[in-house]
Amino acid sequence: MSAQSDDPDLQGLLDTVNDLLALMDQALHDQKYTDTDTGFANADYLEEQLERRLDSAEPPDLSLILLGIPNWTLVFETLDARETRQLKMALRQRLQRSLAHDELAATLPDGTLAFMVSQVTEPKLRLRAQHIMNALEDPFSLGERQVWLSAVAAAALGQPDGPGSTHRLIQSARAALAESRQKGTGSFVLFEDTMRAQRHGRLDIEQTIRTALRQGWQASFLQPLVDLQTGAIAGFEVLSRIHHPERGVISPSVYVPVAERTGLIRPLSEQMLRQAIPMLEDESLKAHFGERFSLGVNLSPTQLHDPHLADHILQILKWENADPSRLKIELTETAVMADPNVAIHLIHRLRKHGVAIALDDFGSGYSSLAYIRNLPLDQLKIDRSLVSGVDYDSEKRAILEMILTLCERLKLDVVAEGIENEAELSCLLGMGAHYGQGFLFSRPLAVADLLEQLPATGLLRSADAGESVR
Repeated sequence: MSAQSDDPDLQGLLDTVNDLLALMDQALHDQKYTDTDTGFANADYLEEQLERRLDSAEPPDLSLILLGIPNWTLVFETLDARETRQLKMALRQRLQRSLAHDELAATLPDGTLAFMVSQVTEPKLRLRAQHIMNALEDPFSLGERQVWLSAVAAAALGQPDGPGSTHRLIQSARAALAESRQKGTGSFVLFEDTMRAQRHGRLDIEQTIRTALRQGWQASFLQPLVDLQTGAIAGFEVLSRIHHPERGVISPSVYVPVAERTGLIRPLSEQMLRQAIPMLEDESLKAHFGERFSLGVNLSPTQLHDPHLADHILQILKWENADPSRLKIELTETAVMADPNVAIHLIHRLRKHGVAIALDDFGSGYSSLAYIRNLPLDQLKIDRSLVSGVDYDSEKRAILEMILTLCERLKLDVVAEGIENEAELSCLLGMGAHYGQGFLFSRPLAVADLLEQLPATGLLRSADAGESVR
C-alpha cells in the first residue's frame, strides 16, 4: 500500500492503514523477541544480534557478560505478587541505566541476565561487569520492605569461529558463570579454554548421576563404627556409591561436587534415605551384628531447607516399621552453621520422635566449641583433619583432649573419624576416646561383603593393646 492516490481522503486512509500495520508489525516483533517476565530481549533476539555482530566484524568487537543473582529464588519466595512486579521493574530500570547506547540486555531461559557489550580487553571487561553488578549494590525499596539482591558475573570474548560461534560464546560465558558462582557473591570470571574441558567432564558426570538415579545405580555402602573400649561394632555410617555397569564403583569424591553444583545432591540424598532406613530391619545384619546396631545417614545442606524433610524421614521409618532410636541423622558442621535456625528446627522435630543427631566433620569448618552447647546433639564426629597425626602433633592432641573433656561434661558421644594406623588409635585410647571409625578397621563395604568379611564379635582383639584384626 505504498502507492500514492490522487484522492486526499483515500490517501489519508491508506496512510492510516500503513501506520497501523507498522505498529502491528512492531508489536509482533516485540512480542516475539521480548521476555515478558523481565521486559528485556529474549534469548532468540540476543542470538540474532550476536550472530550479526560476529559475522560483520573481523575481529569481533563484542563480548558477552552474564549476570547471576544467587539469591533470586529465595527472595521471590518471600514476596507477594505486587512486590514481585515492583522488584522486577526496579531491577530492569537500574540495569537499563547502567547500559551504554550500543549495548543489549537479554534474559536467558533459566533467568540469567545477559549483556552484549563492546569491551574486548580483560581490564575493560572486568570494569564493565563490575559496573553492571554495582547496579544491584543498594537495596530495593518495596514499600516498607527493603530487599538486597546478590550478584555474580562472568564474561567471554567473541570469536569468529564460523558456524556455531554464537552458541559457543554463550556456552563459554555459562562455563565461566558456573565458576563465578562457586567463588561467591561479587565474583567475576573471564572464560578460559580449560574451562570448556572441565565443563565437558562435569557434564559427563552429571549425565551419569541422572542415569544412576533413573536406573538405580546408587548403592549404599556401610562403614563400621567401632566401640574402641570393647572392639565391638556399634553401628554403621551409610555412604553413597554409584555402581556403573561399565566403569564399576564410582567414588563420591568424583560425583558429589557435581551433584552439589547441579542440585542433584538432593534427589541422591533422598534416594539414599529410602535405601538406608530399611537396613535397620535387615534380618541378615541383625543376625550378624545384633538387634541394636545403629545407622548414620548423611543429609545434604540443600535438604535442610525442605520444610517436609522431617515428615519424610518419619514416614519412611513408619513404612518400614523401623526403630527411630537406631537411626542417626548426620549433619555437617558447615551446613548447620550456614542456617542454624533451620537446622535447629529440624533437629528438634526429629529428636522429638527418637531420632539421634550427629554433627559430622567437626573441625573442618567453623570449629567453635562454644556453639556445641546450644545445639541439641547426641553425637559429635571429629573430622579426619584433626585425627590425622594426633600421635605426634601436640597441638592436635591438646585440641582433641579439650573436645573430649567438653563433650563428656555435655554427655555427648564422640566419634574419631578417619583412624588409619595403630599409632593414632593408641593415642586416642590414651585420651579416653570411646568410638572410632576409619580404614584401620574397615573400608566402606556393600552389605554382602560386610557380612562375609567382618567378624560379628568385633574388630579389636585387645582395646588396651590397640591391636586390630580385620
